[in-house]
Amino acid sequence: MKLQTRSVVLMKYIILIARVLQWAWDYLLLQSFFQPCEIELRDYVDDLTVTRYENNNSAGFGDSSVECAVCLCRIDEGDEVRELRCKHLYHRVCLDRWVRHGHRTCPLCRKNLS
Repeated sequence: MKLQTRSVVLMKYIILIARVLQWAWDYLLLQSFFQPCEIELRDYVDDLTVTRYENNNSAGFGDSSVECAVCLCRIDEGDEVRELRCKHLYHRVCLDRWVRHGHRTCPLCRKNLS
């Protein structure tokens, strides 16, 4: 009876240790996949030129306001913006924050940033 109880307790400890090791392995594996990409993306975003937004609405009619999809605010004349390869515009600060949070796609069309 006592031997059976000890073996049950021992099995529970073995299962617990196996679960902790599995969690640690999954965590380390996940970190190894995403960390290098984040550094690469920061370099890519830093290479994008920062420009001042100019509204080229020469027709003078209609609402041609452009919104930043990250902060959902209008991009005003003179704001610092970055333009991605997909031609979407974002505030410089907003796009930098977007990438720092680990996102690797355009906030609007979801095309890959790198």
